[in-house]
Amino acid sequence: MGNIGLRNRVLESMSDLENGEIMDMDMDVDDAMVDRLAQLNERRLNESDLLPEEEDELFNESEFASILRQLIRSGDIMVLNYDNAYQNRMPVIKKKPALNKLKKNDIYAVTKLASGEGSSPAMPCSMVSMINNRQRGIGPQDGPFSRSAVCRINNRFRPNTFVDRVHKCDQKVFCGKFTGDGNQFITASQDSLIRVFDSSNCHYRQLRTMEAKHVSWAILDVDFSPDGKSFVYTTWADALFIASLDDLSTDCIQTLQLNSDSPKLGVFSVCYSSCGKHLLCGANYGIFTYDLPTGTRTMAPDTHGRTDVNAVGFVDESSNIFFSGSDHGVIKLWDRRCMDEANLEGVGKLIGHCDGITFIDSRNDGRYIISNSKDQSIKLWDLRQMSTGASGHERHFRDWDYRWDDVPKRCE
Repeated sequence: MGNIGLRNRVLESMSDLENGEIMDMDMDVDDAMVDRLAQLNERRLNESDLLPEEEDELFNESEFASILRQLIRSGDIMVLNYDNAYQNRMPVIKKKPALNKLKKNDIYAVTKLASGEGSSPAMPCSMVSMINNRQRGIGPQDGPFSRSAVCRINNRFRPNTFVDRVHKCDQKVFCGKFTGDGNQFITASQDSLIRVFDSSNCHYRQLRTMEAKHVSWAILDVDFSPDGKSFVYTTWADALFIASLDDLSTDCIQTLQLNSDSPKLGVFSVCYSSCGKHLLCGANYGIFTYDLPTGTRTMAPDTHGRTDVNAVGFVDESSNIFFSGSDHGVIKLWDRRCMDEANLEGVGKLIGHCDGITFIDSRNDGRYIISNSKDQSIKLWDLRQMSTGASGHERHFRDWDYRWDDVPKRCE
């Protein structure tokens, strides 16, 4: 989830350090060591000022820089902050959405009808006429008002603008999820706190707060169980963590070991199956599945060639088919009924993004999913039309990091 780009950026700084320049970032490194490096590099400009013992010390400091570079590359050192991360402008996207294919698909008409637009959006919504028709019994057979008519009325009265600030956090909030009934909302942030809100009405109210354990850099993702009684969260750890909403004490957090054998595992995305018996997660070493009744990891396929898998989820309620999106910009479809240790191939690919996938969500009907990407685009996909070998190739654009680099011209 951008961690590889962050490491590369820091490694470039380490090259500058070895060449006589000092890096400017926050890391878990002895400050005295960095100060000493600065002093030696200043004196390095005039080698005649260096005493023999200082030449040896300078060599040792350069060796230290090389060792530090190796630790960052391996993941043993986590970069907490980089001072240049917030200096770039917000991107101005010049491309306009392409809706030609969307308008030819049946989901376009269905969505318009369900949102109250109907077949004639220009026709004014007369509440007097609708009430008169209801009184006369003129209307659909299943009730006085159709669902689209109710939506059309609500569109006129419900606010669609910023109303109120629910909560102010001092650290970044990376994820938030609603329960299935929408009555509770949970957030996870970089301050190691998980907050649960009452979202049953428009005035959100904070109910509980839990301090997560084994957080490392940040809480990366969170998801409610189908019954809404517990939730799972992930961090930069080789495990999943489950907590009950009835008891949010740290001592009651259940740890599910993934046993990935990786030097530094970060689980970027996690979700429950509809039955609540399985967990699906995407990490920097592929996809993992966990069986809750048996308490074991059931599958760990090397799915995306050791690239970050940033998004996973199930296509429908059956939980048999799931999707994954990686930093390669490719969405893959998988069928659990066809997968085993000897056959780890997906059943299809969706190719169209020109940079890493950041999020995917399903319409839960087995036909449509929507994806978001670092290429600054959102795409709606029809799962009945998979990409073929002739339709395109996997694109690899990983020469920029969306957290601090300007958006490439190809994405604007």
